[in-house]
Parts: sequence; structure tokens; C-alpha cells
Amino acid sequence: MAKATAVPAAAAAALLVLLLACCFPGARCDERPVRESLIAFLRELAGGDDQVGRDLGWDASLPPCGGPGGVAAWKNVSCVGGSNGDDGLVRQVLLEGQGPRLNGTINATLLCAARALHVLSLHGNALRGGVPEGISACRGLTHLFLSGNQLSGTLPPSLAQLGLRAIEVSGNNFSGELPRELGKLKLKSFLANDNRFNGTVPDFNYTELTAFNVSNNELTGAIPKDTGVFKNDSFWPNAAGMCGEPMFAACTSAPTPSPETKAPSSPQPPPPSSDPDPDSVANDGGQGKDTHKKRTVPKIVMYLGYVLLGAAILAFVLYKICSRKNRSSKTGRKSKPGVYDSSKLTTTTTTASVSPSRKSAYSLPTSGEHPQSGAGGGAAPSASLVVLRRSGTASITSNAAAAAAKELRFEDLLKSPAELLGRGRFGSSYKVVVPGGAALAVKRVKDAAVDEEAFRRRMERVGRAKHPAVLPPLAFYCALQEKLVVYEFQTNGSLAKLLHGSIESSQGPLDWPARLHIAAKIADGMAFMHTTLRGGGASSNSSSGEETAADGPIAHGNLKASNVLFTAGMDPCISEYGVTALPPPATIRIDGAAAALRGDVRAFGVLLLELLTGKATSERGDGAELARWVTSVIREEWTAEVFDRALFARGGGGAGDGSSEQRMVRLLQVAMRCVDASPGSAPPPTMREVAGMVNAIARDEDDRSFSLEA
Repeated sequence: MAKATAVPAAAAAALLVLLLACCFPGARCDERPVRESLIAFLRELAGGDDQVGRDLGWDASLPPCGGPGGVAAWKNVSCVGGSNGDDGLVRQVLLEGQGPRLNGTINATLLCAARALHVLSLHGNALRGGVPEGISACRGLTHLFLSGNQLSGTLPPSLAQLGLRAIEVSGNNFSGELPRELGKLKLKSFLANDNRFNGTVPDFNYTELTAFNVSNNELTGAIPKDTGVFKNDSFWPNAAGMCGEPMFAACTSAPTPSPETKAPSSPQPPPPSSDPDPDSVANDGGQGKDTHKKRTVPKIVMYLGYVLLGAAILAFVLYKICSRKNRSSKTGRKSKPGVYDSSKLTTTTTTASVSPSRKSAYSLPTSGEHPQSGAGGGAAPSASLVVLRRSGTASITSNAAAAAAKELRFEDLLKSPAELLGRGRFGSSYKVVVPGGAALAVKRVKDAAVDEEAFRRRMERVGRAKHPAVLPPLAFYCALQEKLVVYEFQTNGSLAKLLHGSIESSQGPLDWPARLHIAAKIADGMAFMHTTLRGGGASSNSSSGEETAADGPIAHGNLKASNVLFTAGMDPCISEYGVTALPPPATIRIDGAAAALRGDVRAFGVLLLELLTGKATSERGDGAELARWVTSVIREEWTAEVFDRALFARGGGGAGDGSSEQRMVRLLQVAMRCVDASPGSAPPPTMREVAGMVNAIARDEDDRSFSLEA
């Protein structure tokens, strides 16, 4: 009987060993579940769409790593040891730049079936949800790239259980605290900027890191003391509670008294002698006095040292305060010999486009900075805040904002509380309330590749051009890796929010006359800027003998609905003109300059399509998908289906008759001319020609309104 039971037991044990061997990462049993898991993982990334997998050749009947006989490997996958048909050796999954095609979620259970996986890159998609806690099951994962998505939630502490060398999650909507456990990893790269993380910065090993950035979050507390090569742009801006010099205000935490600074306890009296002999008592009293003196002298010396040390510290602090005040008073009284004066590089004109200016800008050095050149030296200090002085009636800047900008210092921007307004392809925007209570909007530009001198000259030229439909810059800051532009904050929001429901107009949804009015104003402003900033051609560079494009045409570079703001009187105005324009080439290329201006024309056409259809474009896109949709509808001869239903609302200013609908079609034709880039098509119109066509439609609409009132 014992032998009979031993046989099944031995068979069961053998079966168990076989199953464990098949599940062991190094085993090579049937790996088909790995294929199916990866395909299911991609399906969830795509929101349930199998087409993405088919386009990439992810087929369950084929090995991901390829196989003998010329069997092709899956796209966006790399394996250990090349193509050998072994599914278990998938080392990298690189699903980058798929955009809205990957708008689903991350399933760690399916992903971690590939046990040899080291690198996961999902950068530049539209993924939702968060990073699952179960990603710690991917034991071999060393590089995690999730930047440029729409992920949210918190980073799971379980990431610290992996041997990660790179974590990049910038440009998402993550929140919560950064896990303290991440500081224990031997990271080479940690990028978490442009999120909503709060709390304090973990203690990373900054000497090991080669890339690090936690800016544009809501972090507070002290900056780690030793951050190595990572300076201002790796931490600023963040919440007002972040501290630590030199990037933020000094931290003011009360020090804990150390044992050395505690007052010594009073000496205990000697125990009474058991011998009442008077001579003995007298002798003991003399020895006690000598001992007391010996103990008192060191204490006096110690306390005197503390007093001297405190006096030295106090004197040093007073010296720094007085020297700073002296520098400020000298700067205010003197003619600022080392301060940049843009009037030396400009000419005075009496036309309405560029107003005369004796001194259009000056810069204020930051703390610890001194001017580098004299009045005739030419270039300004690179790390200075250049405040643009404005005159004339064309500027729409309020007196309060102009007064605040006049006294603005770079330290004010660093120390003032900043509220994140939005993020885009070229940077982030903040609302900053400076001392005195004025609200300013600060654009932080990511375009670090632009030369400082070119950026400075570009902003100077934009600052001198004034039009009622263009929001002028008040100041700008230009350094090697940090560029800021300051505007007056507009409380009525943007066209994007008004069109797409984030805010509501007091008159309800935008009707046809209002949208046509906005289109005409923006067209006028863009045409004016293109004409005024067309430049005088190339300027000679005496040091190199080359011609540069610093004085060539300046385009907007990023015209979109979110950059059309509304003033206090609900008049539309163009924001961020020239801030994110492409950097000028090293030598003059007329085609490049013309292409930038044509790009503005195309962007204005997309803006017209948004006004007419009521549909939003992708925040990170260029409006191509909206243009394709409109084109497809027109080809089917369903032109009326293009227009937003709100344009036909009766009783609220809508297009209530056939003549207004005809003008809507005419404006649609103008928009399509702007965006049409098909081969063989007519050259796109200039911005001046577009403004003429839009204003002709607006005049016809006004004539129709007058006739109805009559």
C-alpha cells in the first residue's frame, strides 16, 4: 500500500518540478503567452484598438524577436542576442511618438510577462491613468521613459524595488509627493518637471546623476545642499514654499541647540567631612576656593568666545545689508553706465507703427551681479532683467502693470508666488503677483537653443512694435538656459477657453458677428506685425564676415487659440508674439524666413477653422487633423455640416439669413487657402492679403446689420 501511494506522490512531485522549471525566467518552455501578453499590453495602451498592433506587425503567430528563415521581428521591439525566435528575450519595448493613437492605460501585469525587459519607452503619446503599483514585477526593468503623456496620480514607491537607472516622467499630470525611496536608487537620469508634484525633493545622489529636473511643480521645502552641477533651471520655478540659496530665499528653520552649546551644570558641593576638626575644615575650604577658580576660568573663556563669535556674525550681516543698500542707491542716482540701452541700436521714427523712444529699455542686475560693459560697450549682461519702457497710445498695457514693470527686478520674479496657468510645446506660463499687488504673466521659454543675443534683439524689436491687437512684452530675462518674458496678466482668459467651454462669456456662446470680429482683429494685428517686423535684410557680422538673420523677418511662431487673450474690455489681443519663433539660421536663408511667415498664415487659417467649426485642436499638434476633417467634409459636399451650430442661433446674433451663411462660406474659403499645402496648389496668401479678405467680409456683415436696423 505504501508503494502504491509513493508512485502518485513521486509523479506529482515531478510534475511540480516541471511546472516550476517552465515558469523560471531562464527556462524556454512554450513562450506563446509572452507574445499574447505583449499584444494585449499594446491593445490596452491603444484604448482597445487592435489596428496599432497590426500596423507594427505585432502578430501572435510570429516571434517578437524574429526567427530562422528570414522571419521578421516585431517593430519597436529589440531583443537580447538578435533574432533567434525566443520570445522570452524581449529586452526593449519602444512605443514612442504615437501621439493620440496610444490613449489608453498601462497594464503592468501584461507587460511584466516579458521577464527580460530592461527598457520601456512610451514617450510622446496620450496615455491616461497612472503608473501601476505592480510594475515592480518587471524585475529586470532599468529604464522607464513616460514623458509627454497625460498620466496622473502618484508615482508608486514600488519603483524603488527595481534596479532603475533612468526615470523620466516629465510633461504629465502627476501629483502627490515624490517617493523618498527613489533616493536609494543609483539613478543616472531623473526628469519629473512639468507636473504637479508637491512635498519636498528626495535626497538623490547628485554626483551620479547626468540629467535632473524637478521644475514646474508645486514642491516646497529646502533644496538639497549639494546638488552638484544642477542649478537654477533644474528647480525653478516651483511653489512659494521652496527655499534654499542661491535659487530661492534662504530657509529660516530654527536651529536645534547642540550639546556643546548647552549651559554646563553647576558644580556640586563636596560632601561634608566626617571629621569635625577645625583645621581640617579650614584646609578643605582653601582647596575648594582654588578648585572653583580653576573651573570658573575656562567657563569665562568659553562664554567670551561665544560673544565674540556672535558679534562677528552680526557685523558681517550688517555689512552685507549696508553694501546692498549702497549699491541700490548708486544704481538709482547714477546713469547706469553698465546697463543696456536699446536706443543705441534703434532708429527713431514718427510713424504710427513704431513710436519714438529716447530710452526704450534698461536692465537691473540680480544679486551678486555686476555690469560687464560700459555705455558704449554694446551688449547687455546676459543675466539681467530687461524692462521695456513704452510710450504712445497704441499700447494696451494698463498704467498699473506698466508701473509695476518699471520697478521690477529679477529677484521679485524668483521670490513672488507663481500659479501655473498652462503648459505647451515651447514652455510654461505662470501668473505672478509681484510686490505691490500687480498681477503679471510670465512665459518661461524652453527654447534654450536660441542665442542670447538673437533673443534679446528679437524681443527688443517686438517690444517697439505696437498695435491694439497685440499684447506687448513688459520685460524679458535672457540667460544661457533660461529665458523669461513678462506680460500684463489678462483676467478674461483666452479664446480657447471661451470657445471650448472652460469659461463663458457674459453674453453666452460666441455668435457669428463676435467670431468674425475676433478674426478681423487678429488678422489686422498679424498683418501689422509681419509688415513692421519684416526687417531690413541681413546685418553684417564684422567678427566672422557672415550675414546673420538677427534683423530679418520675425514671425509669431506659435499662433493658436490659447495665445489669443481678451483684455478688460473683451477685445482680442495676440500674446507671445515672437517668443517661440524658430531660431535664426547661422547664415541668411530667405526660404527659411519666408517659411516662418507662411507658418503664421497657416496657423491663422487653423484659427479660422476653430472659430467656424467650434472644434478644438490638439494642444501639442499643429491643427492638421482639423484641416483634414474639414477637407473631407467639403469633398462630400456637406459644407453646412462644418459650421458650429452656435453660429446659426437665432435671436442671439447668429447667422439668421442666407447672406450671413454665404459670408461664413467665404471665410471658410479664406481659411482653406491659408492651410492648403498640397502639391500644385496656388501659393498661400500673405498675412496682409488675408487681412484684406477678412475685413472685406466683416464690412459686408456690418452693412447687412445696418440695413436690418434701418
